Formats: sequence, structure tokens, C-alpha cells
Amino acid sequence: MPTPPSFPVPADSSRRAFLLGGFGIAALALTGCIPKKSPVPEVTATELPAPVSQPFRLGTAANPATLDPAVSGDNETFRITRQIFEGLIGVDRETGAAVPQLATDWISSPDRLQHTFILRRGVKFHDGTDFDAEAVVINFQRWAALPVSVREDSDQGFTQVFRYNDSLPKLPDSLPAPKPVEGPDGTETVDPQLEAEHQSALASLETLRAALKENPFLGASTGGSANYFGSIKAAGTHTVVLTLRQPITGLIEALTLPGLAMASPKALAASPTQQGAASALATHPVGTGPYAFSSWDGGTVTVKRFDDYWDTGLFANHPEAPTEVFFQETSSPARRLGDLRRGEIDGFDMVTVTGLRELVREGKLIVQRDPFSVAYLGMNQKNKWLAKPEFRQAIAHSINRQKLIDDFYISGTKEARGFMPASLGIKPSDTYYGPDAQKAKTLLAESGYDGSPIPFTYPLNISRAYLPLPELIYAEISRQLATAGINLQPIPVAWTDGYVSTVRSGAVHGLHLLGFNGGYRDPDDFVGGIFSESRQQFGYDSPVLQAQILLARSLPVGDDRVNAYQAISQTLAKDLPALPLAFPISGLAFNDTVRNYPSSPVLDEVFSDVKLNTK
Repeated sequence: MPTPPSFPVPADSSRRAFLLGGFGIAALALTGCIPKKSPVPEVTATELPAPVSQPFRLGTAANPATLDPAVSGDNETFRITRQIFEGLIGVDRETGAAVPQLATDWISSPDRLQHTFILRRGVKFHDGTDFDAEAVVINFQRWAALPVSVREDSDQGFTQVFRYNDSLPKLPDSLPAPKPVEGPDGTETVDPQLEAEHQSALASLETLRAALKENPFLGASTGGSANYFGSIKAAGTHTVVLTLRQPITGLIEALTLPGLAMASPKALAASPTQQGAASALATHPVGTGPYAFSSWDGGTVTVKRFDDYWDTGLFANHPEAPTEVFFQETSSPARRLGDLRRGEIDGFDMVTVTGLRELVREGKLIVQRDPFSVAYLGMNQKNKWLAKPEFRQAIAHSINRQKLIDDFYISGTKEARGFMPASLGIKPSDTYYGPDAQKAKTLLAESGYDGSPIPFTYPLNISRAYLPLPELIYAEISRQLATAGINLQPIPVAWTDGYVSTVRSGAVHGLHLLGFNGGYRDPDDFVGGIFSESRQQFGYDSPVLQAQILLARSLPVGDDRVNAYQAISQTLAKDLPALPLAFPISGLAFNDTVRNYPSSPVLDEVFSDVKLNTK
């Protein structure tokens, strides 16, 4: 197996310095690949000193929706559950490669359909239950058995990776031919360029149809017809075999997602204490991680060091790590800044561009994450006007994305001309909707727009990596659209009142602001995560796009796969279900109690790697 590329990790930084934290998840060849076993801990359990109390208080933008990572799409949930739970595969802090975690070794069959995992021995869940093959099988069976409505709430777990609900796309027999136009002499002709594009699209359609027939899904499915999950079986006390119905090229990297973390079977068998919760984990999570759940009191979740953690040398080798972590919900950016200054918190996430200037002047430690999220403006085509391509294009040409970036995002944020970050190596479409007021007005006239108000849904009381100041971003986009002659009906929805579910359900046929934070370095994470099961969000059902996404994710790493994702970029630019806005830089701020923080663009930030300034 080739050695994965390394990515520099910043050393401890002095005050006023920016730590450009982050790493790339290197590609790991699947077939016949057996990674090295984890290193033996340097310090044994008997040498572990009695911990000195070292609390760490982090200000967060919102209270978690749940503490059950399998049914969440909320990064505030994952921030906490990454401390409590672990998955089969982890992420190396130095190289960014997929590495052993609860699985010490794995090997894949030549056809990439069968994956055998050797499990770590001597691991116990926080409730004393043994971690073994049976526990892995129970977790997978639980994910597959969740009701569809519950599975759809997860976008960094089983549903996203295995597409359990998906059905095979039904490609159309043909495509509408371009309409002829009447010339000056009264004869009707078809634009040669449009005719050439039509013939090219027909050829692509036949290629997709043939590829779907050549690559059938194998075996029966308890999910949809395009479900990749076949079975999970124990082949011994510490061996499990995962069988797929179709290959998933990025499977090993995908298994690092927080929604695929292992939960205690005993905890899963307990009755939920919260009404409507999918499991008892919603309020009392139990995993194998370095921190165990302690309490959830109002807007504060507390976790404490787990002294029986399987890596007996972890805390001994990291004596500056927190012994107790408090996640304190503070929705207002100004309040988070004030809490940090008063010493009520040790640090906070979602630094805004205005707050950043003040923090730098004050000499606070600023830790930045490399861009690995995308902000976008969704356009639901169930709306009469948004159903018209000319109208969607007019909106796109009305928006000055660079002004949004300059006004509301941290320096280094890049304009998004597609949905996949540049680090994934996929060239964006040549179709570019740059700001062009005259073109926007021409397209509006062609669409026949009569000035009807277009609903525009945006979130309140939240900061996300992709939307640091959503109310202000909405206001600026509204101003730009109004200048172009588009009337809007503002529909503000508090984040905690179900903003994401409101948008994803397509309940409002109009515009909306949202984004996506990547979980692992594979283009399928973005295009599949946003568009594979988002027909309602965009009122957009394209069998061609669904077929492209389905086929691309199984292609082996290489030029054919890159070309397949570039074709997907072309489809999305042409159909324009959403306008990508920015690939944001996000950041955290800390006071003098913190010396180093392990930032990650995929948010895999485990606090046993935090270094506090101890006395």
C-alpha cells in the first residue's frame, strides 16, 4: 500500500498568531489494503497519575438537537459526540489518512464488495459493556431498522454512506428537442448550437442507460433498490464482514463519519427518556471515546475524562488535556465574544469577521480551519417562477458573491463556482453565472416575470461555518435581488425551530439559505450529501443527475472518476437547482487558558488533543 501524503500540522502558536489548522484525508486504496496496527501506548494504566482538575469551557452557537449521532445532521451534536463515541475507522491527526480506531485492520475483496474488519480487543463502553463483533452488528442493524423519517435526519451517517432509502433512477426514453424559431423570412430553424447540445445530451443519456445495465446492484435489499448495504455479519468475536450490493470507492474514509460511531448495545436497548427520541442516546450517550457523558443541564452539556479508556497512555502522554469539558450554548456572536473577555468561557467557535478584528487586536489565540464547506442559495422549482430556467439564471446573475464574501466571511474565503471544494481536484463547470445586471434584467424579461413576491427562507439565531451571519447575508442578497427587480417575501425561521427540516422538506416553495460541511475527502460526500436525497429541498427531480451520482461513486480512483464528477458539475450548472456562494474559512478564538487546539476542516476535533496552559 502506498504511503499516504503528509500534511503539515502547526506547532504550538504564540499569541496573535493564526494557526492554519487542518488536514486532508488521503486516499486509501481499498482492494487488499491492510493498514498497520495502532502503536502500543507509551504509558501503561498503572503509570497513569491521578488527574488534576483541568476544565475547558467552549462556547457553542447552539444547543445540540440530540446526542444520538446516528440520527443527527447537526454539527453541534457531532462536536460533543466525537468526544464520547468512536467508529471503526479514525482520522490521523498528522497525515489526515484513514487509520485504525475500533478496527485495527481491514481487508477488501478484489471486487470491492466484501470488507472484513478485525476489531480492537480489550475495549469497553462507558457502561462496562464489552465492545465486540456483536456490538458492531447491533449498531448496523439498528441503523438499517430506523424509520425512514428518522434516517432522513442524518446526513453524516448510515443513510448518506449507504443511500439506504434510494431507488434506481428511471431514465427518460428521450429528451425534449430544442424549439425552432422563426427567422426574418418566415422559415423556422433550430439554432445549430442548441441542436448540437441536444445530440450530445442524447448520447450521454444512452451512455448512462448502458452503464446502469452493466453495473447492477447485487442481492436483495431491505431498503431501496439503489441501497448499497447488503449485510453485516460477525465472523468471530472480534471480526465482522460488511457486504455491499455495489462498490463504494470512498467507503473506508466514509466510515470516519460521526454518525457511524459505535454505541453501547445496552444503552440502545434502554427506553428513551425524551419523547419522540429514537433511542436513549438522545439524552444519555454511551460510547467508547476518551470522554464520557456527565450531564445536560439546559444549554450546557458536560463530559468528563473516561479513566478506563482503552488507550491507557492517551491522557498520560497528554497531561495538558482537559479533564472536564463544558459545551455552553451562546447563540449570539456578540455574547460569545463578551463571555470570552469576561473569562466565562475559554474559547468559542464561529468567529465572525467583525469579531476577528477585535480578537486579533486583543492578542487572542485564533485557530482557523481550512475551507471544507459550501454555502448556497437554494431555488425550489415547485415555485411557478423558479421553475423557469431564465428566472433562476436571472437570480444567479443578480448576486455579487464576492461582495458577500468581503462583507461577511473571514479573509481567505473563496467564491464557489461549484459545490465541490478545489482540494477535491474536480474542475468546476465552464458555465459561470457572474454578476451581470443587464443580463439579469434581460433574462427576467424573457421569463415573463410579473413582480410576484418570491418567498425567501433564512435562519435566525445561529452561526454556521457556511453562514456566519445569516441574517446579514440574507439582507445583502435581498438588496441585490431587489435592485434587479425581484420582489421577495421574507420568511425568517429560528434555527432551533426546525429551520433545516423546514428547508429540506420543501415546505416553502421559494429561495432559501443553507450549506454543507464536508465530512470526508471524497467528491461524493458533497454532491451526494446535498443532492442525492434532496429532491424536496430543491423541487428538483433529475434522473440524469441521480444516475450520474450513483455511477460516479462506484468508479475506482482515476481519470474516469474525475471526469464523471466534472460531468456532474456541468449538470448542476445547467439545471441550477441552487447557486453555490462561497467556500468559507471558519475560525475559533481562545483566551490564555488554551495553548493549542486541534482544528480540522472536517470538524474531527477530539479534545484529548487540546493543550491547556496548566499551572
